[in-house]
Amino acid sequence: MRNMDSINLFDAHAYFKSLCARNKLAMANKFYPCSCSGIDSLEDVVSNIRTQSAFCCVDDTNDSVVEQINGGYFNHRVFTVFLLKRYKLNDMADRQSALSICRQLFRQFHSRLIIDKENLNNELIYLNTERIPSREIGKYFMGGCTGLYFMVDVQEPTQLIYNKDEWSE
Repeated sequence: MRNMDSINLFDAHAYFKSLCARNKLAMANKFYPCSCSGIDSLEDVVSNIRTQSAFCCVDDTNDSVVEQINGGYFNHRVFTVFLLKRYKLNDMADRQSALSICRQLFRQFHSRLIIDKENLNNELIYLNTERIPSREIGKYFMGGCTGLYFMVDVQEPTQLIYNKDEWSE
C-alpha cells in the first residue's frame, strides 16, 4: 500500500516554473519564477525587484480542507499565483501595457491548465479549471509594479486509515 503521508502529489512551484520556461510570452517578458508567503510577504519579489522585470510568484502557504467524496477522502488545496510586471513609475500607459501582459499570461496559463488537467487526473490530481478566480492588483500596490493573482483548486486523495502503530495506548 502506498504511504500517502510521504507524497506531495502536486508541486505548484515546479509546475508554474515549468510553465514560465515553456510559455513564449513568459519567456519574452522574462517572468522570473519565485515564491512568497502571501501578498503581505512577497519576499522573492522584493529581493529581486531591481534585477528582474517580471515575476510568477507562487504562494508557499495554502488553504486546505480534507473532505469525503464518494467514500474516499481528498485534500482540497488552494494555491495562489501572482503574475507581476514592473513598469515605468508614473507612466500609466506603461502600467496598462504591463497589466495587459499579465492578463494575457493568465489566460494562457489557464488554457494550459485545462490541457494538463487530463494528465494530472491520471496521477489522481484533480484541478478545478472550470472556476479560477483572479484579482488585479491596484496601482498603489508596489511602486512601479502591477499585475494580478489567481487561485487554483487542487484535490488529491489522502489516506485516513487508522494505523494503531502510530499511537501509544
